[in-house]
Amino acid sequence: MADITGKVVVVTAAAQGIGLASALAFAKAGAIVHATDINEAALADLAKTPGISPRKLDVLNDEAVKAAFAEIGRVDALFNCAGFVHAG
Repeated sequence: MADITGKVVVVTAAAQGIGLASALAFAKAGAIVHATDINEAALADLAKTPGISPRKLDVLNDEAVKAAFAEIGRVDALFNCAGFVHAG
């Protein structure tokens, strides 16, 4: 990954899987990462990673999303991993 030092990145569904791997990769490349997920407990370990600020966020809640982005301010990239998997 290119050097993206100082860029502000928001990653949704960052507590596991592709979202987690992406948040870690962005931080390793120098970004300021806001790692979001509805699972606050699973985000706890990310708080120990330099460059990552975890925050609970339900992307289905419009008001919560607006409030989070207002608080974050400038965003250079959004990596949206949140989704829904149909069973069976």
